Amino acid sequence: MGNTLAELPEELVCPQLKVLLLELDRGLNVPERFFEGMKAIEVLSLKGGCLSLQSLQFSTNLQSLLLRRCECKDLNWLRKLQRLEILGFMWCSSVEELPDEIGTLKELRLLDLTGCQNLRRIPVNLIGRLKKLEELLIMSFKDWDVVGCDSTEGMNASLTELSSLSHLAVLSLWIPKVECIPRDFVFPRLLKYDIVLGDGYSKTEYPISTRLYLGDISAASLNAKTFEQLFPTVSQISFRRVKGLRNIVLSSDQMTTHGHGSLEEVFEFDEAKEGINKEKELPLLSSLTTLRLSDLPELKCIWKGPTRHVSLQSLIHLQLSFLDKLTFIFTPSLAQSLIHLETLHVQECGGLKRLIREKDDEGEIIPESLGFPKLKTLSIIFCEELEYVFPVSKSSEPGRDGDF
Repeated sequence: MGNTLAELPEELVCPQLKVLLLELDRGLNVPERFFEGMKAIEVLSLKGGCLSLQSLQFSTNLQSLLLRRCECKDLNWLRKLQRLEILGFMWCSSVEELPDEIGTLKELRLLDLTGCQNLRRIPVNLIGRLKKLEELLIMSFKDWDVVGCDSTEGMNASLTELSSLSHLAVLSLWIPKVECIPRDFVFPRLLKYDIVLGDGYSKTEYPISTRLYLGDISAASLNAKTFEQLFPTVSQISFRRVKGLRNIVLSSDQMTTHGHGSLEEVFEFDEAKEGINKEKELPLLSSLTTLRLSDLPELKCIWKGPTRHVSLQSLIHLQLSFLDKLTFIFTPSLAQSLIHLETLHVQECGGLKRLIREKDDEGEIIPESLGFPKLKTLSIIFCEELEYVFPVSKSSEPGRDGDF
């Protein structure tokens, strides 16, 4: 790789070759018999060029096939590669439809379709048949059907097929129209994920954490139970211009939505079910590192209800903007848990009076120790109603050397 080839021999006889990495000039055709002399090849990575998958029909030992910015055709010949465990079409604009034959690859563990912006069709039950699939990177596909149907020609895959993938651990997914999410669908428990609902946010090539983004959508049709497996491990949450959702009730074992107005509370902690995540013995939201809330004009509070078993111990970045009715940010107990908060940006929150409310719902007052030991950057812009940033006794604590 790194040396772009402008010409290839008709056939390369390397019977013991197991790994081949090639970078080709754009438009260079890979000869039809080029791989016939590589019967032992197990890993092929090809960047650029034009490839007919028919030329790989005899490469039956192939376990990893990665094609990047490659013009691909005859994808139905993938059925010959039954040992494939890794299959990637990255930034392959020629891929407009996945062949149903991919569903026969029973050993497949990773399917990467990153950047295939012209991908318009995935046959019904193709994804659901890949029972060993562990990683699915499918951010480029946006035409999900509500319910798949094997007997209806032309229908696309539906999100319900993800429920068949018991080994799935990594997911990169974009759902521009939330109406296509079935009401009874629940995302599986995942180790890493980058899930975007709506639009307006950059999409990564590979999930490096656990991120959930909702932007420019009407959430009235969402069932928040859909996300209940994600919240225990979520590290980044972003809400931007979310309409039709009044609040979210979050507890250790469930999350449900209430109402159909504009978003008024982000997290409401249910008194009856509020508590520690029993499965992992972790406080709620303890994995959250980044929280962004923007353009939510009806938002009145971020946290509602008892928060004594909620911890923001991992929160590093908090960004709030254009939240006209927000009056405070933290309860006293939550402020105590912010041991790693480094940046706090607040902009155009016209109703904000205090960063920390004087009392919790349980009556707890602001503690002696402020609890922001790592705070480096505090930015507050156009918050005319703000009475003070920190109480004088708290802001003068020794050892606070951040740049405000």
